[in-house]
Amino acid sequence: MYLKTRWFGVFLYDDEKIIDKRLFPKNAKEISERLYKIQNGEVLQEEREFKKFEPIVDEKRLLQIGKFGQYRKKKINASDYGYSIDLLKEACIMVAERKIKEEEKKRENRISQAINALDEIIKIENIINERLTDWLGFFDCKDAAKLKIGEGKLNEMEEENIKKIAEISSSLKDARKKLEKYIEKAMEEIAPNVTRIIGYKIAARLLMAAGGIAKLATMPAGTIQLLGAEKALFRHLKDGSKPPKHGYIFMHEFVRKAPKNKRGKIARLLATKIAIAAKADAFTHNYIAEELIKEVERRYNEIMKE
Repeated sequence: MYLKTRWFGVFLYDDEKIIDKRLFPKNAKEISERLYKIQNGEVLQEEREFKKFEPIVDEKRLLQIGKFGQYRKKKINASDYGYSIDLLKEACIMVAERKIKEEEKKRENRISQAINALDEIIKIENIINERLTDWLGFFDCKDAAKLKIGEGKLNEMEEENIKKIAEISSSLKDARKKLEKYIEKAMEEIAPNVTRIIGYKIAARLLMAAGGIAKLATMPAGTIQLLGAEKALFRHLKDGSKPPKHGYIFMHEFVRKAPKNKRGKIARLLATKIAIAAKADAFTHNYIAEELIKEVERRYNEIMKE
């Protein structure tokens, strides 16, 4: 006997006729669930019900319930069982959308790794540059390439080590620039509205803290405003210290350069527009950033004049 799975059901047949079958529900969502599992190499429950027959199969994933052998194909029409091509199309669209979301999630996770790597590179680059500056200071020199043996008791070994550290510093700088370019490009594709409003560096950190653009889109403005300030918020709840007014949003020049008594309002303004932008990026995919920026600038000017 042979086992064949079509998009609308599972069929067991011999050389002459169909012996048994398990039809899927005539529902696009139910069918999409089964198509998704098949694409991921899973065995369906409907297929497992035929394991006792040890059928001949033509798919590697079905070797759990059957065996390879001389396979006989049989024409099985969906229309004979009341399944329309429109139902298949709808189910396929659902599978495609699910796959796209999964790929976006994977990419968002990769961006989070890139942000963490960027932070580490910046930290190491700062340490290396500080050490290099201090070392060059002994020879009244600011550029390792201009060092000359004999000046300030500089010997050949010391010159070699200083220049090697300078090479490391230059390499780190190049790596940082490439990583920043990758993050910028990725954020413009994943969250163009949020990125345009707040800048790719802050946008990437907001996505990392929220757990993705879809989760950021469901957050209220007040929560978005405090993303990145979790430690300060925890201290506030623990010992009653002052509550934070902003997290990563503080990195934006509108907040950072504003008087302290206005930073909270400006941070809330940005968070409100980011919340709207995130919904557009995650759900409608409409580009509305320019309108939101105009609103931000108008309200920002009003706040600064208050």
